[in-house]
Amino acid sequence: MIKSLYAAATGMVAVEDRQAVIANNIANASTIAYRRQEAVQKGFYGVFSNKLVRPHRFDNSSAPGGGVKVVETFTSTLAGPIATTDDPLNVALSGPGFFAVNTPGGERFTRAGNFVVDPDGELATAAGYKVQGSGGGAIEVPTGNVEITQDGALNANGVTAGQLRLVEFEDPHMLTRQGESLYQASPDAMQRSADATQTTVLNKSLELSNVSLPKEMVSMILALRAYAANQQVINAFDQTMTRVIEQVGMPA
Repeated sequence: MIKSLYAAATGMVAVEDRQAVIANNIANASTIAYRRQEAVQKGFYGVFSNKLVRPHRFDNSSAPGGGVKVVETFTSTLAGPIATTDDPLNVALSGPGFFAVNTPGGERFTRAGNFVVDPDGELATAAGYKVQGSGGGAIEVPTGNVEITQDGALNANGVTAGQLRLVEFEDPHMLTRQGESLYQASPDAMQRSADATQTTVLNKSLELSNVSLPKEMVSMILALRAYAANQQVINAFDQTMTRVIEQVGMPA
């Protein structure tokens, strides 16, 4: 009986963790190039057996608790819809590539192409991080008519002023999500990366969030129902235990 209470309680905690992920997806439904996350749950039996020094001695029948736990969040790699704009510094990527940018914490990668010209006259992200050129340095944006071509060349008045550095990763799930639509690549991920060959740049366009609000709302409702169901299980066992305590051992 105690195991059942524990399983229901861990289920409620897991639902709370899932709700936090869903809420974050909804909050970023209008964030440029945001990619939704999905909470991944795992049964405690699997979690415990993976951590045991001698897993062959693990006995599911006598294991404590059971239940589930959110062990990680999975980032969707599906591209968001493309919206056209009138800004020549707005660009979207068609393909698996990422823009490379310089930040105070080092090199980072992003799909958000809502670029601006910073006070230094160089191409930067909306958060102010300088966009890398093909050599890794910043790209100076001359005055005049600016156009960014499909291969990432930034032209001003018909003259090429720089080339966007685009990077493709063998496995995008190796990237670590950070704030402001940025991703960090580990040394292993960088070793399995290369200059983009399957990615093209769409000028005067932006990749929108791939979050589907109706889907997220349905997921939130289902999570609330699961939470309520676990709560009812706890209430039922609590009432049962109360009756047992009150009645067992009473004289006939």
